[in-house]
Amino acid sequence: MKFIWLILALSFSAVSVAQDADCKSKRQFSIEYSRCLDQQLDMLKRELVTWENNHILQLEDIASKSGRNDPLQVFKKSRQAFKTFSTEHCRWQYLAVVPDSQAGATLYKECQLELYKSQIELLSKIKY
Repeated sequence: MKFIWLILALSFSAVSVAQDADCKSKRQFSIEYSRCLDQQLDMLKRELVTWENNHILQLEDIASKSGRNDPLQVFKKSRQAFKTFSTEHCRWQYLAVVPDSQAGATLYKECQLELYKSQIELLSKIKY
């Protein structure tokens, strides 16, 4: 089961790198660039959820064997805190460039992409 999750996550990462290069080539065309960023965000959100689910399954397994639910509860709490942090962290950057809503939206999406990538990298390194 762990092997399947790892293969899925690695395949998402390879596609992400290829799409990242593709988006940079579209940067001069703001609508195409924005759409490309949307596609990358969707893909990275799916990959992040895959890693989160992988850890939840492993922590549930640990909880069933040890009888301790604390790690699972704290992990779920940290996921919610990350979602709040990522939204607020990118929102202030968006607001800093408003009245130019297009530039703000692009900045927000780029910020979200970087945070998701870094979170995926962190989750992928955790071993039990």
